[in-house]
Amino acid sequence: MLFAGAAAVAIAACSDGSASDSPTTDDSTPAPATTEPAATDAPTTAPTTTEVPTTTTLPAVELPADPFTLGVASGDPDSTSVVLWTRLAPAPLEGGGMPADDVAVLWEVSASDDFTEIVASGTETATAEHAHSVHAIAELEQGDWFYRFRVGDYTSPTGVTRPAPPATLPVASTTFVAASCQNYADGYYAAHRDIAEHRPDFLVWLGDYIYEGEGLPFDPNIAERAHVGPEPTTLDGYRLRYAQYKTDANLQASHAVCPWFVIWDDHEVENNYAGLAPQDAADAAGFEQRRYEAYQAWWEHQPVRLDPPTAADQEYRIYRDAQWGDLIELALLDGRQYRTDQACGDVTLSLDPPCPETTDPARTMLGADQEAWLLSTLGASTAAWNVVGNQVVLADATFNGAVLNFDQWDGYPVERARLLQAFADEAIPNLVVVTGDIHLAAVAQLRAGDRATGSPVGVEFVTTSISSDGLIDDSLADVLKSFPDLVDAELAHRGYALHTVTPERWLAEYRIVTDVDDPDSPVTTYGTYVVEAGSNTVASA
Repeated sequence: MLFAGAAAVAIAACSDGSASDSPTTDDSTPAPATTEPAATDAPTTAPTTTEVPTTTTLPAVELPADPFTLGVASGDPDSTSVVLWTRLAPAPLEGGGMPADDVAVLWEVSASDDFTEIVASGTETATAEHAHSVHAIAELEQGDWFYRFRVGDYTSPTGVTRPAPPATLPVASTTFVAASCQNYADGYYAAHRDIAEHRPDFLVWLGDYIYEGEGLPFDPNIAERAHVGPEPTTLDGYRLRYAQYKTDANLQASHAVCPWFVIWDDHEVENNYAGLAPQDAADAAGFEQRRYEAYQAWWEHQPVRLDPPTAADQEYRIYRDAQWGDLIELALLDGRQYRTDQACGDVTLSLDPPCPETTDPARTMLGADQEAWLLSTLGASTAAWNVVGNQVVLADATFNGAVLNFDQWDGYPVERARLLQAFADEAIPNLVVVTGDIHLAAVAQLRAGDRATGSPVGVEFVTTSISSDGLIDDSLADVLKSFPDLVDAELAHRGYALHTVTPERWLAEYRIVTDVDDPDSPVTTYGTYVVEAGSNTVASA
């Protein structure tokens, strides 16, 4: 039974397995730059579209209905600006429902939710080519701001956003969320409701924003959450899938309360794809075009400071870094586009020794350029904490030498060892890796050298899924926690991780959903973990 149980504890990758008031503030002037971000009474559910009086004249546009069905979002803040996003879609599940013409969209920013004084505004063209999505860069001073969009007679819901504190600004404390894996057909988004209620300063999305599985219900208890349409393989198919996800009120609310930093994992294209290798080798001939169209749909639906992809045969770089004052250097990875195909046929749950291919030094998850960029970025950092946004589990989760899941970093051991040793050699201080993918919550110690005895170089916080079903029976939690470098694990619930960071201490609070089949489910704290600055180790708080 021990071997059977251990095999079942494979850290499996994310796979297809199974209206309120607008925000208000007490101050009608912009919040000044401070060492702690200013609080705002941001919305906790997706606000409804409203018609707001204004003196600005907009071009007449004939639309069949309210085009702001997918909400608003902001993202990729730097010290002087934020990306503001929306997509016009009067009929989101019917191709969008927009005319074939390009449409001018007005965006506005104010210090108050009644928009009596507009501090920044501009017009962006929502093009038919890009599904009438809008990516506006709003140049803003430090503080919390309300934003909205207007087109024709319609005004969007209101969102709250903020620029990042400058890298030279001392920041006394910040809170942010790490989240991933939100299979719409697996459960409701109570976790997003809880995120909106907590109003973090920013959110790091670690991948699997959509799932590409076919349109059958995954959970008979929530049949109304079935995916619309078949498995997407074309641009129109991916657009439909994003549109369905973004109609969820709690997801809209989570986007509306803070800026997001977004990266992808595999399900934005296809489960366990690697570079240009699809999950099924028989699909290789058309996969490059499929991936390109999936990448375009991802760009169309995310508040990212990136140009859209331009060609199927060209790199589309999304790995990038950001700073949150002098407190956090954030390096965001792309663990899919450059990786070598999974070794050993991507077998899972095998207790056999890994095939020789596994330790080929040429095998990579990041690619040479991204690996060099990561080490250079962290090496040049002067922030108190160095944070890596990473898709799949980095810590050693092998069992007696067996690789239980070749899609994780366990399947790329040479590159992993090289990275961890470089972190040690360069003495990267206060390294924290935030990870998604795996549909469970875990806390791990990262080491250079041998597992259990190597030098601690950092800590990994693995967040469970927002809604995607667990992949490991929760009765095996104790077996998982017996792995030498796994400090704790919680397998039974969905949720996210809420991180509170000061120069002296990192506090990770694991928030879990009581019942993912209940849209009104309570969300509680499972456990809290602390990393003291300078320690490179983690303990229960």
